[in-house]
Amino acid sequence: MAFDTHNHTHFSFDADMDIQEALRKAAQYQLNLILTEHYDLNERQDDGTPVDFEISQYFDTYSSYRGEHLLLGIELGLDNRPDYIARNRAIVEAHPFDMVIGSIHNLQDFDLYTDLAKNFLSKQDFFTQYLIYAEHTIHRNPYIDTFAHIDYPCRYLDYADNVLRYEDFPLLIDNFLSTLIENTICLEINLRLIDQSGFREGLESIVRRYRELGGCYVTIGGDNHSPDTIGIKYPLGAAMAKAYDLTPVYFKNRKRMVDEPMH
Repeated sequence: MAFDTHNHTHFSFDADMDIQEALRKAAQYQLNLILTEHYDLNERQDDGTPVDFEISQYFDTYSSYRGEHLLLGIELGLDNRPDYIARNRAIVEAHPFDMVIGSIHNLQDFDLYTDLAKNFLSKQDFFTQYLIYAEHTIHRNPYIDTFAHIDYPCRYLDYADNVLRYEDFPLLIDNFLSTLIENTICLEINLRLIDQSGFREGLESIVRRYRELGGCYVTIGGDNHSPDTIGIKYPLGAAMAKAYDLTPVYFKNRKRMVDEPMH
């Protein structure tokens, strides 16, 4: 069965998903799951507490479930400052994760979810800053397996048109995608916005260009924080990968594995 490679349970600060409910729902859609709990050293919750989790407790809690249908990963909040890079690397090297997702949730303390200052920039200026930062950050964090939700900011911007399209930023997106490919990092097809017109076409334009530049492998992630969303949009991600002859993969013991297609 195929793997949905991006899922959050109660170990993530913004999720409350129960593992047994998640596995039952995934089985209904003939899917396996990889858990990828949030660990963002450069972020704080509203009350000032860190966006992290107790890693040893995570493995202790889920070790009995780990196997054919469930793998254990992490979603690291990436940063291009040396101290954060070193600490993230240490976390990865110290624990037996199956898969490491890299994400950008802020631009050096500029929170993409909560910071209203982003809306004072023009769309052109914002995405120019974001894409340059993303390229530099990936270059300095080559130890991840896949890069999650390149369209993450689109969820929270307040422009008349929030869509990130390849044709609007071709050089910057080429530089970013080329950096992924050069470092053998997969591009994630994130399912959060894939069923929304405009956002789907924007993501597809980037996925298509990734293939044109020589990208071969994608991960497909529901970014699920509740069992209610598991499986529903997965066929849309699989269809997008197939349309551009991209191979869906997952990671087990940090080794890339080819997904079995959905039936």
